[in-house]
Amino acid sequence: MVDLLSSEEAVIDKAKSLLEQEKSIPVEVRSHFEELLKAYIKLNKGQSRLIRLSDKSQDKLNIANAKLENFSSKLSKYFSPQVYQSLFTGELDVKIETKRKQLTVFFSDLQGFTELTERLEPEVLTKLLTHYLTEMSRISIKWGGTIDKFIGDAIMIFFGDPNSQGENQDAINCVKMAMEMLDKLEELREDWRRKGLALPINARIGIHTGICTVGNFGSEDRLDYTIIGNGVNLASRLESNANPNSILISEDTYLHVQEEILCKKYKLFNKISIFN
Repeated sequence: MVDLLSSEEAVIDKAKSLLEQEKSIPVEVRSHFEELLKAYIKLNKGQSRLIRLSDKSQDKLNIANAKLENFSSKLSKYFSPQVYQSLFTGELDVKIETKRKQLTVFFSDLQGFTELTERLEPEVLTKLLTHYLTEMSRISIKWGGTIDKFIGDAIMIFFGDPNSQGENQDAINCVKMAMEMLDKLEELREDWRRKGLALPINARIGIHTGICTVGNFGSEDRLDYTIIGNGVNLASRLESNANPNSILISEDTYLHVQEEILCKKYKLFNKISIFN
């Protein structure tokens, strides 16, 4: 504010000095000059007041923006990046609304985790699980997966909504994501062994591509952006039937990925397993 009004203050001071020094100024001219000077001083005070109010408003606005940014950052942790972005760009409305769509659904679960919960202290268990889920989430985001939910140590992810690269590429991205997750889990196991965790932790993964219902489900007060349908149930069953540290995919997914990913027939369940 000082910089903005410094030139005006200098003009006022110069005008006052001129009136005091120049005694020869005619009375009518002096009176007119004094009136102009009073009006200028009044205008300058008003301008000063407006600037102070503007500064206060800007401070309040900065505080409000900081609070909004902090809230937005916290809120983003409860949504998959794609869903969060769609909400704030207006592409996704906050109302009960669903659609039928071809998706590739991913389920994973840690074998032996229940036994681990009985052996570890809560703090250690929480740290381990957070480390695991954080690494898996990073891989999911890298490949464009929409993280539906965490169910303890289990993870549910889908490809094809709200963003899609095409049915084939969505399926390929999902399987490649799963393969990278198994590689990362091997690294985590080595790290956990070095820290004294001897119990092996193995992942089972199931993937299916099919028509699902996706959108906002819930009540008028609380919504959940998720998917339902037989495709979801099949992906879950594939995961429960997968061997430790392996990926079991349906034939529907295989038809989308066969040209890029080497697979083998899993005869017992007439499904496809991934060479990794």
